[in-house]
Amino acid sequence: MNRAAHLERPRLNTGIRVHPPVADGEPWVVQRGEHQYFRIGADLARLARELDGADAQGLAERLGKPWTPELVHTAVRSLDKAQLLAGTAQDRPGGRHRRIRRVKYVPPLTFQLAVLRSGDAAARRINGLRLASPRTLGWLVVVLAAAGAFVLVGQHAHVAAVLGSPVSPATLGTVFAGVFLTTVAHEFGHACLLAHYGGRPGRMGVMLFYFSPAMFCDVSDSWRLNHLQRARVSLAGIAVQAGVSGAAACAAGVVGRGGAGDALMLFSLVNAAAAVINLVPFVKLDGYIALMSYLNRPNLRDAALGSLREGFVALLSGRPYRIKGPGWLPLFGVGCMVTPVVLVVRGLGQWLDALMSLGYFGTLLSSLIAGMLLLMVCKAGAGLVKSFRGNRPRPVRLALLAAVVVALAFGSTQLHVTGSQVAAYEIHRDGTVYLYVPSGPELQPVRTGDRVELQKAGMMLRHTLGTATISSPDAHRTSVPLGGLLPVTTDNVRVQGKRYSLRLDGPMRPGRGSARLHSRSMSLPRWAYQRLVLPFH
Repeated sequence: MNRAAHLERPRLNTGIRVHPPVADGEPWVVQRGEHQYFRIGADLARLARELDGADAQGLAERLGKPWTPELVHTAVRSLDKAQLLAGTAQDRPGGRHRRIRRVKYVPPLTFQLAVLRSGDAAARRINGLRLASPRTLGWLVVVLAAAGAFVLVGQHAHVAAVLGSPVSPATLGTVFAGVFLTTVAHEFGHACLLAHYGGRPGRMGVMLFYFSPAMFCDVSDSWRLNHLQRARVSLAGIAVQAGVSGAAACAAGVVGRGGAGDALMLFSLVNAAAAVINLVPFVKLDGYIALMSYLNRPNLRDAALGSLREGFVALLSGRPYRIKGPGWLPLFGVGCMVTPVVLVVRGLGQWLDALMSLGYFGTLLSSLIAGMLLLMVCKAGAGLVKSFRGNRPRPVRLALLAAVVVALAFGSTQLHVTGSQVAAYEIHRDGTVYLYVPSGPELQPVRTGDRVELQKAGMMLRHTLGTATISSPDAHRTSVPLGGLLPVTTDNVRVQGKRYSLRLDGPMRPGRGSARLHSRSMSLPRWAYQRLVLPFH
């Protein structure tokens, strides 16, 4: 079929479905493949449903006023541009056919592996159990979450102890396994509520989300629902996590401190943190999708960032600027721009020293994360440059911007930070004290007089127990227990390192734990260079 023929006698492509509104006031929706949905007007939807190979004259007569053959031709070309017609590039020999793939890359840094091509059957099977209605389950989640929050606040000392103490490998493995099962339940929460509303869940599986393992469930079919139902489907997974966290916190309150109680408390805190992060509306997580659905504004984040970029371009070019949308859209764009960077930097800052203690593997992982941030900055810069096409900036304003950038770059050289490295310490009963530094990248040579903090390190909190100084720069090759470098109580796993003699600044009990070796103060660019570049030379 040549191009003229497929436009003269149009048909919808295979895999294209036209869905009527689910309620009064809702739009028609065109579905292409498994997870692509487009909103269209009622008249265009009527035309799309009539495309059976008839010519424009026949379609216009069949549809009636106000349709004319010319209007039909115009509408058909718009459908062809959206690749909804048979005979488009994807439908011709040698073209790319859309199919459901098991492995999928989602920019900027997400890799998905589909375990189920569709979660519809599983979701309907769970719905078939008829344990309770969604409303009843919703109130149960509210009660459990409120009770769990009350327990966490009332037992803040237990919470601090769990977050500030190392855990055994068995406890850590149990908690991670529980969290994994909770994420599975989280995704089934989306799927079940979507199926309850009459939708069809799509691909389900595991993914790497910014280097973190997670689950996913494609609920694109929720775009056929009204905005309130879409918001509820988006929040269903968070509700599951909040309910599980609350139940675990209540169980920890009953069991009390100890192995089982600490594991339940840590499990509750991890799920609570995941639920809170998922609620943040400035990143493409469930909270953002819920807000976008509730406001009934598709592509809200892209629109907000675009509005912010247009405002910046207008500022430099001196042209008038009108916000295309609500007045808060640029402010929302600021949140969308800053929040992902803050989340990554906070996570990187929390675990950077621990990652560096793992040698070149940890350094490589840290550099990959830093590279991801740099890629985000470059992508934003490229989009900004593209926006200047046809909007040439005024020379004076461009010069002022360049001066600000130079001032910030110079200021970063004047900002000094103190480099540090995670290590381990051991105090013997005879009074000898040693510092164990893992092999790998060294920021600076260890010198006599370098300050060392002796700490008790947990999953999120660190407590300084005492201080010491390097008494001799002479190092002895040895193995370092991993339990002193990471918040895990194990001596069975060891890495190669060096041993240095320490002199305590005050009395401390015999034992072992984590340490932080402080090196000299350095500028921020030099710190970044030594952390992320120098180890690979």
